[in-house]
Amino acid sequence: MLPAMKTPPGPPPVSRNPLALARYFLSIRGDIISFVGRRFRDYGDLYYAQLGKTRLYVTRDPEQVREVLQTKGQSFGKTTTGNAARQLKHVLGDGLLNSNGELWRRQRRLINPAFDRKRVESQAPDMVAETRRMLDSWPNGGQVDLSREMMHLTLRIVARSLFDHDASGDADTVARAMEALRGMVSTPIFLPSWLPIPALRRAQKALSDMDDIVYGLIDERLRDPERTASRPDLLSAMVASVDLDGDGGSMDRKLLRDEVLTLFLAGHETTSHALTWTLYLLSQNPEARAEVQAELSRELGSSEVTAADLGRLPLLEAAFNEGMRLYPPAYVISRMALEDVEIGGYTLPKGAEILVWIYWLHRHPDHWPDPTRFDLHRFDPEVTAARPKTAFIPFGAGTRSCIGKHFAMMEARLILATLLQRTTLDHVHGHVVELAPAVTLAPKNGMKMRVRHRESAPPV
Repeated sequence: MLPAMKTPPGPPPVSRNPLALARYFLSIRGDIISFVGRRFRDYGDLYYAQLGKTRLYVTRDPEQVREVLQTKGQSFGKTTTGNAARQLKHVLGDGLLNSNGELWRRQRRLINPAFDRKRVESQAPDMVAETRRMLDSWPNGGQVDLSREMMHLTLRIVARSLFDHDASGDADTVARAMEALRGMVSTPIFLPSWLPIPALRRAQKALSDMDDIVYGLIDERLRDPERTASRPDLLSAMVASVDLDGDGGSMDRKLLRDEVLTLFLAGHETTSHALTWTLYLLSQNPEARAEVQAELSRELGSSEVTAADLGRLPLLEAAFNEGMRLYPPAYVISRMALEDVEIGGYTLPKGAEILVWIYWLHRHPDHWPDPTRFDLHRFDPEVTAARPKTAFIPFGAGTRSCIGKHFAMMEARLILATLLQRTTLDHVHGHVVELAPAVTLAPKNGMKMRVRHRESAPPV
């Protein structure tokens, strides 16, 4: 066996000099996705970049992704350094998204039952009903900001499903929190967090408002333990394990807040973006949209969609998958080597960071011919079987894959089916669509769509 090589090809190192770091930051801030794409083009599917003391490996190769997230996953942990990780830690604390080791394993075991398949599927009627209420408020022939509408809808669904909470009055507060968090992550990595930067001040105010909501939910249950014990939602189950004295035997109040806030934010924003991008792509590909709508008419007729129907709607699922392929909400995954480990023939030293660029993995021309084209039939069974499994990972892979994958997939397909049965959405001419990559991949300017109600919609 040949010895592992030291480092892959890559650009010259960037020194720790503040001016050099500033120039580097400005070069990527305008369009980091294209910036990384050019580096893959110039250096190959795995490249190395050094930024000050940070040793960074970047990949879009499915086999290397499989090694990092699955077969050698025990050699990697969540990245704890860098601006994005630092800001996420500040906001979300030790929730599932940020924790490592035994804390992460314990929290995952506790939360897993909330995403039991039967329990999730029992919530399907409420998801459809919430979607129908939203559509009833849309004017025929009028315009909506689809991004905002999807954000509010998925927030109401996740709040009701996981926390037994009506979030209708919280939607604007949560939206401000997410916008502020995007601003925090976008601040230069060489600027300390205590500087009076407007984006950081807004984030601190938004985080305080979110804490008021989350601690209010927690304290409501702590005040009435008997009623809490009879409630079936995730928050009640988590509160039952709270250790107010914080002796380490179970979740203390701060850790409970971290988990609730993580699920509150991560549990709705990614799905809302995935739905927004999918509906935008269908508006740009009316033939594909007509195929999906014909499938809905053929399989459902005038009936509302149920969880049991979803297995009979492969084109609907393919449309959502193709939306997540082209615009994956979680567009990059970061891991840190916990020990020296070999990936792709190179030795990553302990402490090195590796980025899995899902956006470019999903557009790799070797696995996705004509990668920018929207094509429902990429997900036909025989086509999928011929492709590496880790060429498509919108929910991650391995033990740290998204805990709410089944919840999100069911929710998204129910929303899509209900929406496509009742309306046709057309992108408003002249509205500019741009990417806003921060914590997730959002549309920068919202998503302006014109609504046309369908005469064949199922009756209420």
